[in-house]
Amino acid sequence: MIRTAQLVMITALIFITSVVQAQKAPKNVQVLKDLSIKEIRTYMKAVSSGIGEKCNYCHDMKAYDKDDKKPKLVAREYLKLVNEINIQVAMINKNVMKKSKLEMVTCYTCHAGGLEIVTEE
Repeated sequence: MIRTAQLVMITALIFITSVVQAQKAPKNVQVLKDLSIKEIRTYMKAVSSGIGEKCNYCHDMKAYDKDDKKPKLVAREYLKLVNEINIQVAMINKNVMKKSKLEMVTCYTCHAGGLEIVTEE
């Protein structure tokens, strides 16, 4: 039989675990909703590398969910654009070119690791 002290300990551990997991879960996710927490973090690392900026360029480091930085709002719209482009690329590859391997667009495609978009001038 479980004693009261053991029950309190188990309940406390469950509570602490749920609080820690809730703190790790991203809030205010509007574009990457279908991704797991791990996938969101991996994706955001790729975004950071693709534009050559650290997380604090778009995010308030004390509250990632805040939308008070303009670069975050701009980036959110570009993430939507990248998704739409990749949907079109997949359709062209599948229906027209009959390719099985897709060349997906990423932030790096246009930014090449820098904040400014690369042009052919």
